[in-house]
Amino acid sequence: MKAIFKNKLLAFDVDGTLLNTRGELTERTVNALTASTQAGAILTLATGRDWGTLGNLLDRLATVQYAVCTNGTEVYDREGELIYARQIPVEIATELVITIRGQIDGAAIGAAIGREMIGEPQITEAMPVGITLASDQIIEDILPALKPEIRDLIIYHPDYVNRLDELFSLTVNACQSYDIEAHYSGLPMIELLPAGSGKGSGLAWLTEYLNLEQKNVVAFGDGLNDLSMLNWAGTGIAMGQSETRVQEASNLVTSSCDSQGVAEWLEAQLKD
Repeated sequence: MKAIFKNKLLAFDVDGTLLNTRGELTERTVNALTASTQAGAILTLATGRDWGTLGNLLDRLATVQYAVCTNGTEVYDREGELIYARQIPVEIATELVITIRGQIDGAAIGAAIGREMIGEPQITEAMPVGITLASDQIIEDILPALKPEIRDLIIYHPDYVNRLDELFSLTVNACQSYDIEAHYSGLPMIELLPAGSGKGSGLAWLTEYLNLEQKNVVAFGDGLNDLSMLNWAGTGIAMGQSETRVQEASNLVTSSCDSQGVAEWLEAQLKD
């Protein structure tokens, strides 16, 4: 097989990109990623998920070598070694939780701390398809559980759909006194990250770490939290079901995740 992907880094969002809307990873997609590695590519995931949720996926994707996790705030190698991380100091996270509770009545709050997610009971409503929290990860009050290595905070409200703009505005206002940014991915949650974070910055760090060039990075994504990496990558590829602004920010648009758009694009390159 020709090394058409030599010195190229291929980055894949997980939910709605590698996985279809039922949370499934198809054999066709697995085979396409394997063939891409054989053609010289270095593969990384680039996901909003924390490392602890990726075990089963990595077991099937034997050729994926890295994972940009928690929306770019941490990068792991395949063996689970943390090679890059940003965090929200505990004192700032504590103040933010108190402020948000004061402004958004009924909000449930979660946090990615180290390698796992914890959250108040209703935070489970914000999880992607196929992701559940164990009983010891669900807590009544997140404040006493906050500790070092906080990668992000997650805000969920039961009336999220009807009040998204209002809730996002309130959250942005709560962050103004801190070096923290509010992000909306398309999932029913608002995420708080260290300022300057995002999949784009995590992917940029990994690219430099691997001594590769930005122009040789190809990124696939579907959500608003993918915009930074789709814009940054040499080639940004949006999934067919992405909303208009994601598609407009990308260089190319492939088929939807339910039509296995990642596999379709990779197969076309490998065929040429």
